[in-house]
Amino acid sequence: MTQTLERHDIQGLVLRAYRMPKAAYLFFRFTAAAPARAWLGVTADPLTTAAEWDDKPEWCANLGLTHVGLAALGLPPASLASFPDDVREGMAARAASRLGDTGENLPVHWEAEPPFATQGVHAVVLVSAHKQRVLDDQVAAFVQNAAAHGLERVGEQRAAALGDGDREHFGYRDGISQPTVRGSGLEDAQHADRLAVAPGEFVLGYPDELGNRRTLAPEVLGRNGTYAVYRKLRQNVGAFRAWVGRQADGDLLAAKLMGRWPSGAPVALAATADDPALAADPLAVNRFDYEADRSGLACPRGAHVRRARPRDGNPVNRGRLLLRRGLPYGDPLPDGAPDDGARGLVGFFLNASIELQFEFVQRKWINEAQFDGLHDESDPVTGSAGRDFTWQGKPIPRRFADLPRFVTVRGGEYFFVPGIAAVRYLAETSDF
Repeated sequence: MTQTLERHDIQGLVLRAYRMPKAAYLFFRFTAAAPARAWLGVTADPLTTAAEWDDKPEWCANLGLTHVGLAALGLPPASLASFPDDVREGMAARAASRLGDTGENLPVHWEAEPPFATQGVHAVVLVSAHKQRVLDDQVAAFVQNAAAHGLERVGEQRAAALGDGDREHFGYRDGISQPTVRGSGLEDAQHADRLAVAPGEFVLGYPDELGNRRTLAPEVLGRNGTYAVYRKLRQNVGAFRAWVGRQADGDLLAAKLMGRWPSGAPVALAATADDPALAADPLAVNRFDYEADRSGLACPRGAHVRRARPRDGNPVNRGRLLLRRGLPYGDPLPDGAPDDGARGLVGFFLNASIELQFEFVQRKWINEAQFDGLHDESDPVTGSAGRDFTWQGKPIPRRFADLPRFVTVRGGEYFFVPGIAAVRYLAETSDF
């Protein structure tokens, strides 16, 4: 039985990807509880919900709160304790043990602003827009309103689509494979090939794939909320281009490394050459698994997209899926130019259990050096453990050792994304 979702109370980015090419993440710290609660009260109305649109708006806005931010609002101990350990501890405290981050990816090397490594962020406001002028105007309005309520702005991150709108800095189409939430209204013919997952895997208060419901105390606090993982990743485009350029069959090897061609066509279906027609078919581009390619001859077993989503038919892994929102940051690197480290991807990952979803995928599938019979290999694109990669080709496998680090974590945090009623509850209750 399909559960009816209270879409008017769910923040919009949880159920739909806005596909707006401009975004700004505004990070704030509360200086006093009462004015911060008043700020939430006036911020509730501008927040975009998941209710149906008559016409697509020019801009959208969404809100997330850290656990330390909730404590600064004066949420009582019983409510604070009802949050799972991952949210209470935050990303920095769990980077090594729960995410598998090592070396340059550890919090000691993160950017100082926003102060994620020291849990100095209380709230994030994400503003998305079609046009730069509209984005700038709305950012100015939110910043002015926050300042009027005594909030301290502790960081800002801009992001914007590249080129045709769906490429990342390495040149590959991104954001192709996304699950849908059952009951969201997106299970139409265009999305029929994608997994329609129980709403409780992404929205608190609803049954998950096993029939369990996650909630908070009191129930109004958790109802229709979710958890977001903010993760800023720097892409070393110069190193990627140089490494690929030194290899025989470099373009083919890069596709094997990624698991998709630049167009988005999966190498599981297009093993030797890009297939733009396949990539342009919204059904065919995701209608595949690795059952017929267990050996990895078409798509190497350690390829990035295969590790990030093994597609092995295991029903348990339906509970590992993530809703991925985000955009690139920084200007494209011109051909032949030295890499200044100023570009990458801002990821915003939504899930009802950070530990069972984002952290599991990151630790076990992306960073673990042993995966699907492989040894001393993490994800060759985003992993931080083993730096080797095996292409299970014929007549013998090709082994590539000591790959450069193509992606580095520059900061991140875990946020609670409350339902609209929960935002008003936090705003209006002066004595919890």
